[in-house]
Amino acid sequence: MGDAASQHLERLAALPLVRGIRRLIQSEPDPEFCLRPDFIAGVQLLARHDLSFDICVYHGQLRAAVELARRCPEVRFVLDHVGKPGIRAGLMDPWRSHISALAALPNVWCKLSGMATEADPETWSREDLRPYIDHVVECFGFDRLMFGGDWPVSTLATDYPRWIETVQWATRFCSDEERRRLFRETAAAFYGLS
Repeated sequence: MGDAASQHLERLAALPLVRGIRRLIQSEPDPEFCLRPDFIAGVQLLARHDLSFDICVYHGQLRAAVELARRCPEVRFVLDHVGKPGIRAGLMDPWRSHISALAALPNVWCKLSGMATEADPETWSREDLRPYIDHVVECFGFDRLMFGGDWPVSTLATDYPRWIETVQWATRFCSDEERRRLFRETAAAFYGLS
């Protein structure tokens, strides 16, 4: 870890298009993989290089993800795919409480993405997704919630226009300013894009 990882991150940070790191934790069989000391030490190095970390986990790994974000308060995190809740099975808990815990941490943002593939890919409806969307909007607000397309993985369950329409429908109560933040401004600010 240590110097070798720091040198590697320094090289990555020098690339103008690199804004952050994503390590797929979702495929790890150990639900507490991201709490290993060497993993935490590596993530903590990101702050020094002004790089963020994308948390890509299934809902059963969220408890550990909350603890990772707590142990790395100087690192900016974004939760991908709203933490991959068990939409297909209609599970809200403990996903709901873990999302609330993550949103309580000021260093965590959330991507509204990847939900159609967590529902039944053949029969999902926008109504199936609505309770999950409502919860992340309530928890993160529009200053820390950003739209994500999850393309091309999303094509396993939806096409891009249908996903956009679903998000627009679920957030139809929003003001124009809130919708701008959701679809553009929050991500631009988080990733330092102009």
